[in-house]
Amino acid sequence: MLVLELLGTLSLRDDTGVVPLAARQKRPLGLLAILALGGKQGISRHRIEAYLWSESSSERARHALDQAMYTIRHTLGTDVIISTGQQLRLNPEFVRVDVWEFDEAIRVSQWGAAVGIYKGTLLEGFHFGDSRELESWIDAEGARLLQQYQSAIEFLADRSAEAGDHSQDVTWRRRLASSDPLSAGPVKKLILALAAAGDRAGAVKQARQYQELVRQELEMEPDSEIEGLASTLSHPSPTETVGTGSPRPAPIGASAPDTPTWAPREGGYEEAALSDRSLVQGSRKAALASFSVVAALVIVALMVKTAQGRDPRAIAGNAARGAARIPLPGARASYLQGLNAWDDRTKEGHDRAIVYFRRATELDPEYAEAYAGLAEAYVRIGYFGYRPAEAMFPKAKAAALHSIQLDSTLALARTALATELIWEHDFVGAESEYRRAISLEPKNATAHQWYGVLLMILRRVPEAVAEEKRAADLEPLLLQIQNNYATFVNVSGDHVGALRQFQKTVGEEPDSAWVRRNPWVLANMSRVYADNGQYANALQMINRALAIVPGNPRALHTMAVIYEEMGRSDLARQAFARADTSNEQYAAYRGMVYAGEGKLDSAFLWFGREEKWGIQPMLSLQSDQRLDPVRSDPRYKALLSRIGITNGN
Repeated sequence: MLVLELLGTLSLRDDTGVVPLAARQKRPLGLLAILALGGKQGISRHRIEAYLWSESSSERARHALDQAMYTIRHTLGTDVIISTGQQLRLNPEFVRVDVWEFDEAIRVSQWGAAVGIYKGTLLEGFHFGDSRELESWIDAEGARLLQQYQSAIEFLADRSAEAGDHSQDVTWRRRLASSDPLSAGPVKKLILALAAAGDRAGAVKQARQYQELVRQELEMEPDSEIEGLASTLSHPSPTETVGTGSPRPAPIGASAPDTPTWAPREGGYEEAALSDRSLVQGSRKAALASFSVVAALVIVALMVKTAQGRDPRAIAGNAARGAARIPLPGARASYLQGLNAWDDRTKEGHDRAIVYFRRATELDPEYAEAYAGLAEAYVRIGYFGYRPAEAMFPKAKAAALHSIQLDSTLALARTALATELIWEHDFVGAESEYRRAISLEPKNATAHQWYGVLLMILRRVPEAVAEEKRAADLEPLLLQIQNNYATFVNVSGDHVGALRQFQKTVGEEPDSAWVRRNPWVLANMSRVYADNGQYANALQMINRALAIVPGNPRALHTMAVIYEEMGRSDLARQAFARADTSNEQYAAYRGMVYAGEGKLDSAFLWFGREEKWGIQPMLSLQSDQRLDPVRSDPRYKALLSRIGITNGN
């Protein structure tokens, strides 16, 4: 029996003999890994070819796949890979896969077995090539497996603590903290477990090591509650006694699962019950019954600190919603840092926002606003193309629904959920959620801004422009909203008005550094300049954008449009030839380039190759005036039907 291991270093071995060297070469081994990730149901030849030979022609990719399969079947046996039509899959009678065994152990609640199987990050250190789509798929699978692994460890740690086995509890907690060393939540639980086991010095040392790691890796100050724990444990009360047999402290700041399972309900996208919630929370009654003196002192210290530091703005905000709950001060501070981080709309800013919002939810697991902020940050990262959309939007949905579970009145959570539903092509559900968000908070500019995007995708242009104007009027200082409004004015045909709006709100902005960091403001301004015949300014702007996102198909499509408007089709083709062919939006924008040249057959051929129409390609397809010939072609309605848009013109 062959054994294929993907968790940790990719390897192939044979229980009964030596695996031939040819089967352990990078290409056949990579193909086996992809087939393993495809599961027992398999994966299509077309998808494998796109993953492994994205830059090759269809014929060359097909030939390369046939060669790799021949190598595997010749060296390992003809029955290793089963071919059914266009589907390929590994034969479970001849190949054992550690990922399959891990998933099965999780399914039947064999937590110890699952933890034993997990040897490391999925395909750690193995690089397939330059396929962004493949990288995104592997990242998403790796995140799922890691979350399940961490949940299994959490269950084992809780069980050890409830049994009074503090040594084993520490072992599990240390393993959990090692799996995500920059996350404060697992470290706090490890510190408390060490204290409960009587190892105060070890607990303080763990806190100091974590603080130093965060300062070095993230260049920011670590969670203030870690310092609170370290200080309390470093200065015990004279009357305090702690023995090795002390009960385990109750968890502080235990957070809900990172990616809960949700299901839409009839009449809207309300949250369903979490599945296996007990897996990560353990027995609440048992935890409360097992408080130690150490934990009591720590909690009292933190409660005093909380009472002294409550933010009156947080109190007012919650009161306005009729909520009695007030976030913990440390969580509130992280939340505000997250809001500040995403304001510049750069990749780095949004990445920092994720860190801050996640920290806020770890400090205060019932902080609904922090989950809403996390959801919106994931939406923006996916929307702007800073990271693969298929990895970001599901996380956005999970965070939004968790926020709604905690507080169903938050407009930001509804807005993030609605935008994720656009990505799912559930346009009816998205519009319902946007309307609900606006009814909850009529002056929420973000809700109006994103609703305008949906309306433009649905080709309801006057309504879209009106929503963007509402957003712009509500938030005159948010340059990204002003950018959207100016762009939509341009789509409506008012090129002069669009240029005036850009020059008023962006071109004359003293914070020129903000403009230089945002590629999409630059790209949108370049298009408006071109539509006004100012080609020198247009090229200057798009070149500045491409310096930030080189190879991005959307930005290079804009450059191609500028050259086409200048009558330089030769330069337009040269420009788009620089596009990253592995980008998830490549096929859609290549089709738009052909459409701009009047080559509609080629355009629809490439449109058909776009597997998942994201928000930006849909927006471009429906709003770009140069695509009017596409919209008058009979094939356009079939394309819209495939996407799920039923009311396009």
